[in-house]
Amino acid sequence: MEIRQSLTVDDLRSHNSPSDCWIAISSKIWDVTEFLNDHPGGPEVILQYAGLDATSAYNSIHAPGMLEETLSTDKFIGDLLPSNDIPPKSTILEAAAAEFRAPRKPSIQLPSQIPIAYEKPGLHTLISAADFQNVASRTLTPKAWAFYSSAATDLVTHTQNKALLRRIMLRPRILQDVTTVSTNRKILGCSSTVPFFISPAAMARLAHSDGELALARAAGTEGIIQCISSNASYPLSAIVEAGNASHGQPQSFFLQLYVNVDRSKTADLLRKAVSLGVKAVFVTVDAPVPGKREADERIAAEAVASAISGAMASNDKKGGGMGRLMAQYVDKSLVWADIAWIKEVSGLPVVLKGVQSAADAVMAAEYGCEGLMISNHGGRSLDGAQPSILVLIELHRVCPAIFYKLEIYIDGGFERGSDILKAIALGATAVGIGRPYLYSLAYGEEGSEHLTQILKDELETSMRLCGITDIDQAHPGLVNTQDVDHLVATGVGHPYIQWRPKAKI
Repeated sequence: MEIRQSLTVDDLRSHNSPSDCWIAISSKIWDVTEFLNDHPGGPEVILQYAGLDATSAYNSIHAPGMLEETLSTDKFIGDLLPSNDIPPKSTILEAAAAEFRAPRKPSIQLPSQIPIAYEKPGLHTLISAADFQNVASRTLTPKAWAFYSSAATDLVTHTQNKALLRRIMLRPRILQDVTTVSTNRKILGCSSTVPFFISPAAMARLAHSDGELALARAAGTEGIIQCISSNASYPLSAIVEAGNASHGQPQSFFLQLYVNVDRSKTADLLRKAVSLGVKAVFVTVDAPVPGKREADERIAAEAVASAISGAMASNDKKGGGMGRLMAQYVDKSLVWADIAWIKEVSGLPVVLKGVQSAADAVMAAEYGCEGLMISNHGGRSLDGAQPSILVLIELHRVCPAIFYKLEIYIDGGFERGSDILKAIALGATAVGIGRPYLYSLAYGEEGSEHLTQILKDELETSMRLCGITDIDQAHPGLVNTQDVDHLVATGVGHPYIQWRPKAKI
């Protein structure tokens, strides 16, 4: 096909069939014929715009740059010439302004008892992670709030993540010179100014137009690591470039991976990550299927798509759960032997995200993982699963040698610097912070920077009050776990029930 630099609307309209389909996006014409059957939403979604300008529909769902990331350069046909059929943007704006200036009917006097609209407080009036959550609950769309805040069924695990963490007490030491403290930490060999990182969380663009780009810039400014979700709103390359550009030098990123049923797509993504300088792969292993998140299901899904996985949200007879509907591409057949394939394709350190027992921690070491992340998906997968902090203590009780073999990470309920210190004292290399960073996007990049500073300040204060000056000095003697010790598992099996099922796993 001959590539043409400039085409008319009539040229575009002549390519309007399943066998010859062009569309225009932001005045650029693309040949999407071969992509029709690969589109996650099905070919019909695209065909309704065949031979037409689909800019408005496309931009309402996809992040900028997603098209260029998905289609090869040879699918770009050329630029769409202005047409009298399509008013230029300036004309549209002038018409809108004229309408605004036109005389209007007197407005109806509203009753005085109607509440005043919520006014978002100034960023620097927020002094805790909980403050960000409160603002997000009032400013996000109902669907975005439901998607971010929801957890599985009765919220037992979600609630207990935080509750059990708060039952662990600190044991301060006194009369130490704590004038200067250091929170610097190496995470898989990557430098970080703090022992926590941005946990992977899907579709950050629901909270702010810059989404993961804002998180990347904030991470670069603050010197912390961002773990990018497979279901991110923006292309992987755009996120990495945004972070690197924020302070003029490469920064460290990890990639969270859902293995696709089409393994070739996973292989392509891993190679892309390597080419972009991503430092490690966090393979999610606790969600072969998504948990039932009822708050998310009750509200109709917004039309959004992930720029990395290609997953799209929609609605069906079960509800509008974005987590469920966007996870249909995830491979349910993933097994231990597949870890070797991921390591071979990527050549990167592999961390298993979603380990919830000592038995699986031992397996992770046996299969060559460089780390494991204790996680129950923020209580979003299996409700009733153990709170993360109990699993961390279980590793000490059942397989203490694991702390000398792997780096151990943990997330789930961490919202305070003192919470982070408890995990580090119990042997964790670093702590993942998820929902709070999504909520911080109510203020964009500056909000994420401010949240990082709040958590770092709280951590430094907790360290000083505990009598340590370097995060590497944190040790088990700083914590009292006796209030939860009786809840910690003592082995692989049940401590006293001898019954066994007939079927074998």
